[in-house]
Amino acid sequence: MCLNNWHYIDRKILSFNQEINFFTGHSGSGKSTIIDAMQIVLYANTDGRGFFNKAAADDSDRSLIEYLRGMINIGDDNEFSYLRNENFSSTIVLELTRTDTLECQCVGVAFDVDTSTNEISRVFFWHDGPLLEHDYRIKHRSMSVSEIKTELQQRFTKEECFYTSHNERFRRQLYDVYLGGLDMEKFPLLFKRAIPFKMNIKLEDFVKEYICMEQDIHIEDMQESVMQYGRMRKKIEDTCKEIEELKEIQALYQKVCEKEQERKKYSYFTDKLDILQLKERVVTLQNKVILYTQDITGQKEQIGVLDREIEELGKTGDEVLKHISATGYEELKQQLISINELLERMGKSKARWDQTGLRLKEWIDHDMTSNSVIWDIEKFIKYEISEVELHHLQASIRDLQTEVTEQKQDLDIDIRALKTEQKKILEELKDLHHGRKSYPKELQDARQQLAYQLCEKAGKPVKVDILADLLDIRDEKWRNAVEGYMGNHKLAIIVEPSFSKDAMEIYRSMDKKKYYQVAVLDTEKIMQKEFRVKKGSLAEEVSAKEGHVRAYINFLLGNVMKCSSVEELRESSIGITPECILYQGFKLQHINPDNYTRWAYIGADSLRRRMKQLNKRSQELVKELDPRLETRKSYDKMLGMESLSNDAADYLDWLADIRDCKAKEKSKKDLELRIQKLRDKDIASLEKNRNELLKLQKEKRRWRESIQKAMWKKQEEIIEGKRLHLNLGEELTQKEKKFPSDPAMDEEVQEYLKKKTNPNFEKLRDYFTGQVNAALRGQDEFFRDLCALRHQYLLHYPARGFAHDKADNREYDELLERLKCDNLPKYMEIAGERARLATREFKNDFMLKIRSAIVEAMQRKDELNRIISRLDFGKDKYQFIFAKNKGPDGRFYDMFMDDSLEINPSDLSLSMENQMNLFTIAHESHYGELISELISIFIPPENATPEEMEEAKRNMHKYADYRTYLSFDMQQTIQSENETIKIHLSRMLKKNSGGEGQNPLYVALLASFAQAYRFNLPPKLQRNPTIRLVILDEAFSKMDGEKVASCIKLIRDLGFQVIISATNDKMQNYLENVDKTFVFANPNKKSISIQEFERVEFRQLSGE
Repeated sequence: MCLNNWHYIDRKILSFNQEINFFTGHSGSGKSTIIDAMQIVLYANTDGRGFFNKAAADDSDRSLIEYLRGMINIGDDNEFSYLRNENFSSTIVLELTRTDTLECQCVGVAFDVDTSTNEISRVFFWHDGPLLEHDYRIKHRSMSVSEIKTELQQRFTKEECFYTSHNERFRRQLYDVYLGGLDMEKFPLLFKRAIPFKMNIKLEDFVKEYICMEQDIHIEDMQESVMQYGRMRKKIEDTCKEIEELKEIQALYQKVCEKEQERKKYSYFTDKLDILQLKERVVTLQNKVILYTQDITGQKEQIGVLDREIEELGKTGDEVLKHISATGYEELKQQLISINELLERMGKSKARWDQTGLRLKEWIDHDMTSNSVIWDIEKFIKYEISEVELHHLQASIRDLQTEVTEQKQDLDIDIRALKTEQKKILEELKDLHHGRKSYPKELQDARQQLAYQLCEKAGKPVKVDILADLLDIRDEKWRNAVEGYMGNHKLAIIVEPSFSKDAMEIYRSMDKKKYYQVAVLDTEKIMQKEFRVKKGSLAEEVSAKEGHVRAYINFLLGNVMKCSSVEELRESSIGITPECILYQGFKLQHINPDNYTRWAYIGADSLRRRMKQLNKRSQELVKELDPRLETRKSYDKMLGMESLSNDAADYLDWLADIRDCKAKEKSKKDLELRIQKLRDKDIASLEKNRNELLKLQKEKRRWRESIQKAMWKKQEEIIEGKRLHLNLGEELTQKEKKFPSDPAMDEEVQEYLKKKTNPNFEKLRDYFTGQVNAALRGQDEFFRDLCALRHQYLLHYPARGFAHDKADNREYDELLERLKCDNLPKYMEIAGERARLATREFKNDFMLKIRSAIVEAMQRKDELNRIISRLDFGKDKYQFIFAKNKGPDGRFYDMFMDDSLEINPSDLSLSMENQMNLFTIAHESHYGELISELISIFIPPENATPEEMEEAKRNMHKYADYRTYLSFDMQQTIQSENETIKIHLSRMLKKNSGGEGQNPLYVALLASFAQAYRFNLPPKLQRNPTIRLVILDEAFSKMDGEKVASCIKLIRDLGFQVIISATNDKMQNYLENVDKTFVFANPNKKSISIQEFERVEFRQLSGE
């Protein structure tokens, strides 16, 4: 093997032993580098993703460019570093020697690499003879692709060399000719799996895949015949199914028709009864009019008699009234009525006056009422008040209410102020309870706006704080002094120095009317200067974590001295006491208390202190509000008291009525005495007589009115009766004209009525109307079912194009008759012919081929068993066992292998039963159902979904593979002194130790290579001998030395050339059994060194 510029190898020639070669070295020493180079050539595949470094790691993603350029490292930024960083060429060449003639040939690949783009050009080549003497190099470098092409053209004839850049083209030539005729699909797959042989495949599956190869059994002709028959059979089945569906539709339509007839019958009954009822009503109305006319004549006579009686009673009553009037009795009664009315009015006036007086008494008990007002009220209550005094009282009460109103307005202003303050306190307490300081709203808005715009500008969140949140006070003694002196300074917005310039630019563009009280600190400038803090200054009492915050506090408070007396204050330029007395600019003043009470924000504890202050103030406000609210209630009461709001004339009229009331009472008594005297004479009897006459007259009038009303009512009913009679007559005429008379139905109606005693036409009509509605509902229900059934039918047969909601069933009935008469016999005849053809082709194109493939597999198994029967694996021997599939698919095995596999198509009849079975002779009697089941698998489903079609294809492929009907196993034979034990390995592998479990898999693997390399092919049939190369990476990992020796002996006996790769810790298991050892090293991960030792040399080296 010749390598130039491959991974960490610049130039190397490796010479392999004809039999056992052993690669050893630490992990990462370069063993896989040589194996992967071989694979590129043996597969004619430059992708490498499917096999590079797979022995070392299943998830390896090593690429061709990494091998060619020699990747050294991947940096933190995913930048690759390589050994080769200038354009170069690489070559991999294998020299193959025939062991019989010692003739040589070489196959290889060359690459040109552009390191600036990592583009790779390649050429695969073959030439006769050994490796070229210059090792495919020119002037200390590897030959390029074009140079190799030129070299081959100059050295060899067209028959002695070949090159191409097409992988597939070279692969076909490589396998067909250079490597002795290998399977292009199976050999690469077997070779790739053998190298990182992981033992992760079941024994049965391994034998199936690599010993018994899949055969391409062409089933297209058979499938076409079966499909034609299947389609025809499907047509017959579909026709039968369609006939059944049409019969269901026809039967349901009959039910619809039956309900229609039922509805028509009951509708006739209903209409007939309606006419009979109308006739009955016409006669009833006519009789009613005659009867009422007679009644009215009698009522008129009664009214005439009553009128005469009423007139006579009136005359008699008038005579009695004349006698009474002559005595003056009536005039006195009218005077008494007038006096009673006047006294009633005077009583109401007194009641109003007394109620007003009662309400005025409330003023007497009030402190604000003067004595003069009280005296006037007392006179009012006693009815002794004069007009002047009344006016004076009204004016006095108005003045009192005006004064109360003014005082109440002042009080309301105080209450509103206190309640407003109380509301603000509650709102602030709510914020404080949520952990939010009650900063001014404009300050919070400005902070949010700055944070948002700084984040937009910086592309990340920027911290924007209020200075007070970043400070704390060490000594509570000086807390008020710090809070008071800092005032609004503690509300300044502060950002990190790197953002202060941006923050000020943003602030400059903000609304000055809204944010004029907000300030932004220039922390960048502050940090550029150093501010000295005087000892004893107020700055010592303020703590801050951030450097820029500390710098600002030093600037602001570093010169403010803590003082305790006026003398100390006067000795300082700026001084302050704990009581918040400030000396500055040669003046002494108290700091606004709000700065260290309401507006105390510094420190985490400021929330608690502020809440305490607010709670205290809230309690004070309650104490201030309660008495004011009580006072307002008393004011409201005074404003609701009596104010004599009516005109004074009204009150004077009431008083005049009260004063005249006694005189009118005396007049009333006089009149009552005079009336009583008259009544004591004959007036009482006359008046009684007159009242009786009037009562009788009234009763007769009432009786006359009742008779008159009854007469009017009957007259109206006569008019209405005549109108109804006319209308009903017209309605009856119209209905009789429209009614389609049916003598048979009329007779049925009459028969029905005869069975009824005094039939009630209306009730009977209502009953039959219900029957009509029931029939309609039944008809509608059946028709909906019919439409649904038709819809289902049309979904199955959309090409029919019928309407699903048509009232008649003509189209469906006609189609049913056609299908029953025309298509079915024709389809049966065609299906019979297709069945004969399908039967013949199913046997010839499928069943016999499957049988032949099974027989061939058995023969192949016997040949392999003969090969491995001569070989010992330690004390064990192994044999392949192919048998009938033990699973459900094994039920088809006997059908294929039965000697009675014959067919006589002429015996088939046209019956569906015979067509479905296909086979009618001895074979059919045993396997007819299985054959029909198998045939149905090869008939693709119609109108199937893509998933169903894909499933059908998988089943076709599965059952067209002869291996489906077989099971595969190996048998281990253990020879002891007394007995021979035979074990089926597929059931036992999981129970054995690791080494024992590997033995049969290696036997199966080597047997599969023996088959791939065609060991069993007679020399006369071989065009060229095949290679014998097997590569096993990390082989025999779980075997002890004895088992390893047995495996290597088996490899020798079979005649393979093998490369075994293992790390140093497994070396001792191999050294005594291999012919050549290659020791790999890669100490600096940039250069692979390989030392070769023959077995004798390595023994000498180990002895030294």
